[in-house]
Amino acid sequence: SDCEGEVNGLMTYDRKVVKFDVEHMAKLHAPLFLPPPVVITKTIVPTSQQQPQTWRYTTEKPADGWEQPAFDDAAWKEAPGGFGTKGTPGAVVGTEWRSSDIWLRRTVELPRADAAGLNVRIHHDEDAEVYLNGKRVIQLTGYETDYVDVELDKEAAAALRPGKNVMAVHCRQTAGGQFIDAGLVEVIEKP
Repeated sequence: SDCEGEVNGLMTYDRKVVKFDVEHMAKLHAPLFLPPPVVITKTIVPTSQQQPQTWRYTTEKPADGWEQPAFDDAAWKEAPGGFGTKGTPGAVVGTEWRSSDIWLRRTVELPRADAAGLNVRIHHDEDAEVYLNGKRVIQLTGYETDYVDVELDKEAAAALRPGKNVMAVHCRQTAGGQFIDAGLVEVIEKP
């Protein structure tokens, strides 16, 4: 600014000395004026948003290890997702769910497990935990009114392997509407 005694400006008061490398600053700011990157989303494991996906589920607290791949869920019910109550914002209800808790399991086939930019696509109302092959990869509180993508870190993505994988979800209803559905997507950002 042009005030007397300026000491922290980008140049001196008389504008004779520039206090930063102009070319370096130009390079730092250039990306702000470029077109936004192109984001490509590839579905790896579909949600029930477009077409119902079959899950095994229970509304009674299961035995310890329910999220593990070797857990026997044969006594659980089988039904199409998403699970919840009609009228919940953004919900695509395939099976009505009205209890306080629901546990879901689904075996999915993956052609490869090295997906960069792997995200869990989820619509949860309310608190949700997502497990991949027994490893908790996401814990969410609150709710969403639509499907959102939650990026997995490398350690979480490492829980997957080519072939059969188990996705397990626990959702707890605390107030208002309720809904749960999840899948996996790969998000690729191209400049």
